[in-house]
Amino acid sequence: MPRVKRIPEGFDLAAALAGVRIDRSRAIAPQLYQALRQRIIDCRLPAGTPIHESDIAALCQVSRTPLRAALQQMVNEGLVVTRPQVGSIVAERDHARFLEALFIRSAIESQVVRRLAVTGIDEKALAPIMMRQERSAKIDDYAAFFEDDEAFHEFLAEMAGVPGAWQLAQSVKAHVDRERFILMSSIHGRSERAYRDHLRILDAIRAGNPDRAASEMVAHIETVLNVSEP
Repeated sequence: MPRVKRIPEGFDLAAALAGVRIDRSRAIAPQLYQALRQRIIDCRLPAGTPIHESDIAALCQVSRTPLRAALQQMVNEGLVVTRPQVGSIVAERDHARFLEALFIRSAIESQVVRRLAVTGIDEKALAPIMMRQERSAKIDDYAAFFEDDEAFHEFLAEMAGVPGAWQLAQSVKAHVDRERFILMSSIHGRSERAYRDHLRILDAIRAGNPDRAASEMVAHIETVLNVSEP
């Protein structure tokens, strides 16, 4: 069972949820899920944060029904835990789930780049993604680079003709994302190193070398092991 620690002193829920915007023309629960999930990943909602449905619903201006659906999805992922006489809280980092998700992501994405090394890649479509990455990496803007990194990996799956592979990876990789964000925010220049990883992956794809492309992708994904703690 994931460990849980006390919420940091001075935590402000309203500040953590600032910027949440709900488009009422679309399903509300998935939007809440994405917004809350991202805030757990980037530690705006740190481990130990109490999940008071009434407070979150009021701040996000939604009813509790879609909020409960979003929270249940995060319980299933292990990002939120429920304790007797305590209620729901943001879970501590879970090393076992992290290793499992890392294994799944490596298996999926190594096969994606293997396919691309055979089929090729759309350089014109790739160019703006790489430009954004280079820009955010140069200034070590880890929050922006995190988004750029996501876009890069999603693009590869789409180019390989298996967008569902990225969706499957997304469904299990929340614990990897938590570690990635900690890595990028705690080690100066980590964004630049991740960008160089991407360049090596692309070099292998362009060279038509499936084995090297897969090896570079696995090495890139497993970099996060450097900061993960059992």
